[in-house]
Amino acid sequence: MTLTVGEVSGLIAAGVFVLQVLLPLVIPFLLIAFLTDVNSVLTWYHLICETWASLGRYLQSSLWPGILGTSTAASDGVQGRVFYTQWVQTAVLAVLSIASICTPLGLHDTVELSSSQTAQPFGYVVDSSPFGAGTPMRSTAPFTRSCGDQACPGQSFTQTCHQEGLLQYCNYTSYESRMPGDLLKLFNDGASALSPTVSSIFDMQYRNYINGSVRNSKLGWYAMPTYRHISMLLTEGQDIRVVEGLIVDEKQRGIGFRNHTAPMAALPYGSSWSEDILFIEPETQCVPLNLTIDFERPNNYEVLYNTINTVLTDRGGFSNLSRTAPNLTVVENGQVFDLRERAYKAAWLNNFLTMAYYNATDRDPSNIQRMDVRPGQTFDLPKTATNLSIGYWNIRTSIDLGEYLDFTANASTNPQAVSMEDFLYAATLCGGSTASSAPNINNTLIACSLVYGAASRTDGGSDLLVDPGSKWSMPLYTCATAIKAAVKTVTFRYNGTGLHALTVQSIHDKQYGAATVPPPLWGVESIHDQTMSTARPTWGILGPSNATADAATTALLSTFNITTVARDQLYLPGYIDATSPLRGRDPVPVLEGQNLPGVDFYTQILLRALSVHQQPSTPYGDYSGFTSMALYTKWQELSASASGTASMIDLIWTDLAANTVVGTRGWGLRGAASHEGIPEGIPEGSGSGSGITRRSPTKSTESGDATVPVAVYERKIRYRVPFAIPAFVIAAVTLGVLVALLVLLGLRRTGLARLKLFLEGTSVGRVLAVLLFEIDTADAGWMQAVREKRVQITRESVAVEEESLLHQAAK
Repeated sequence: MTLTVGEVSGLIAAGVFVLQVLLPLVIPFLLIAFLTDVNSVLTWYHLICETWASLGRYLQSSLWPGILGTSTAASDGVQGRVFYTQWVQTAVLAVLSIASICTPLGLHDTVELSSSQTAQPFGYVVDSSPFGAGTPMRSTAPFTRSCGDQACPGQSFTQTCHQEGLLQYCNYTSYESRMPGDLLKLFNDGASALSPTVSSIFDMQYRNYINGSVRNSKLGWYAMPTYRHISMLLTEGQDIRVVEGLIVDEKQRGIGFRNHTAPMAALPYGSSWSEDILFIEPETQCVPLNLTIDFERPNNYEVLYNTINTVLTDRGGFSNLSRTAPNLTVVENGQVFDLRERAYKAAWLNNFLTMAYYNATDRDPSNIQRMDVRPGQTFDLPKTATNLSIGYWNIRTSIDLGEYLDFTANASTNPQAVSMEDFLYAATLCGGSTASSAPNINNTLIACSLVYGAASRTDGGSDLLVDPGSKWSMPLYTCATAIKAAVKTVTFRYNGTGLHALTVQSIHDKQYGAATVPPPLWGVESIHDQTMSTARPTWGILGPSNATADAATTALLSTFNITTVARDQLYLPGYIDATSPLRGRDPVPVLEGQNLPGVDFYTQILLRALSVHQQPSTPYGDYSGFTSMALYTKWQELSASASGTASMIDLIWTDLAANTVVGTRGWGLRGAASHEGIPEGIPEGSGSGSGITRRSPTKSTESGDATVPVAVYERKIRYRVPFAIPAFVIAAVTLGVLVALLVLLGLRRTGLARLKLFLEGTSVGRVLAVLLFEIDTADAGWMQAVREKRVQITRESVAVEEESLLHQAAK
């Protein structure tokens, strides 16, 4: 336990108080050991006139009269004003003693932010964590783009053709794959206009890459994305982490793009500041199917992962299914939609089609005449269901609704010929956009999935023990997920060196007001004569929504066909459906020749988050929980509810994203990949370009001065007011006493002469002189008259020259 300055002061005051009480109690014992009760007349003169007066004053003023209950402490017959004055004085002195102890206890020192900000130069901060060690040097490869067999906006496309009769043959095609500089400038300047720390899509890079070659490109090579898992943050117990190039928020779910810099000066107590950061985050809503997959463990424990008696059990998803179908028309997503409604439509149609598969209802969803299901009824699951493996040690996510059914079965098992295409329509109904959708702002990425929650035991045993013969139940959900971009205000604190000393104090949505701080103006490219499968639209911030675009910007918006919208956030364009490319083992499917992570990664990662299963042979970490009991326990807790299941998907997406991309913009830094052309020294057409740079890019005047205003932490002395209450009481009493004294002095009711009169009148020596010798003490010579008298004072009597004059009260 560490003591503060105030606590030490209080202990010292307590010690002083104890001594103030102890010494006045002990010293009288020492004094009376040296006193006698018989003396000469001359000596008794001094005793009576001087010593007894002093001794009486000393002893009677000690604590002993009250402790021993002597006559001077009696209260009977004492005037009330005298009695109460004594007790009030005692109480006040007691409070004063308490105040002397308590008052210092309120003192404490704190480390607080200064009220003003100071400018501090910022520099790159090295990440010593696995993310720092596992992130290669940043590539200076330019951003490249592919749009199928056509030219992307702002890029050239050349074909060499010749005519043979009525046919035209084109045997050589070349295209410019590098992003046009005007488009880079449009989005980079727009983000900077909102804040120097807000990233654009051209401030994002893949964390891992290789230099790949591409056919027909004039450049001949590009930074080809790849993936290697670095670390799983899900089980580390931190809500917010800063890693190389990112802020990972597992509390609100999402990643913020920042190339981490911090004050270079060694400040004693650190500093704090705020920045506006671009975040990309998932948003998921889930609906329970009210169906479960129930199974048992075989009694033979050697068959470790097998299950037996696997059935689909109705928990209301069939028997309580609404007979009124929702709107089953696929609608355009736009920027305003209801994810829960989308998930409900998918759940309703999934359950309806499953009942039709088991011939429990007819195929027409608009005219449901029968529902031959009772609550709790079970249905055998096909043992050969396509691509399905039920695991009691893992969760599973899939974009294939109804995948627990076998669509290759004969007519007796599936008499109404329900097909996989029927379930694919349910996914399209939920998602809206498909591979054939136009690349624009209205075709927002909404991915729908089937989620198999973590199984729990139904026989009363522990969910952590997989006993032979144990019985288990697995909940099912449909979920709808969208990805959005938003600017958030992040407050940092830095105290030390290295990235581990940089912490995030808070993250909250940036507050906008129509008149004060307008929302950002977002722009999304609209690419004509293309589909989502062949071209991905660029997007980003164009600046504050109240800014007036100049003629050059207006021309660029028209040239690149940019659709704008003023909103707090932007739902990003994209699609995920059964035709999504490379749904197999390739970890990062992209269009050939395209190095544009800002338009690709969030879709790639969502596809992976919705394809979780036992996958030990892939470069991804195991998010199913199969190889991590801690993670599986977390999934058991979350997948017990629809909201928890939604959080589970968002957490997986966030963790995967942290392993996939990095941000390259920071105070005083710019992304190495922001070069508009070929890096110096890399010849055009070279297929082995190796343009790389160190992880901390060079300074850029584009970001302005790298000196940032920060609030510095300082050591300050503070006081806790409750500890001063006794002192306040004493101060109030003191003020009252002083005011009363001044008033009585003004009325001549008190003064030094009156005080001396009472002091002389209560002197023990004078009392004895009057009582024993009948001397007028008003006479100045009274002491000469008694100086030869001998007086004895004992416990029983007071005597003069052996004659007892005063006896005990009993006589």
